[in-house]
Amino acid sequence: MVIKAKYLKDYEVVVYFSNGQIRQIDLLPFLESTNLALVKKYLDKSLFKNVRVEYGTICWGDNEFDINPLDIYNGVFEAADSPYIAEIQKH
Repeated sequence: MVIKAKYLKDYEVVVYFSNGQIRQIDLLPFLESTNLALVKKYLDKSLFKNVRVEYGTICWGDNEFDINPLDIYNGVFEAADSPYIAEIQKH
């Protein structure tokens, strides 16, 4: 479970886990590769900087973009893995 997140620079975030592990992640490749408008809009750094922790993971907006904490922990950011992909693509 993610307990804290801190924006660093560009599209980099430091993520702190409840087990003491820390991950520094760069989400630029993920953001550039997605076709989802709800996610792609976070290429706007003024929006991306507003990362926060909610429900045990990092998220943006009104929880419209979040990443599975296991994906963060393992360094995997594939939107296609989301069980909600069909729902997300409707927007």
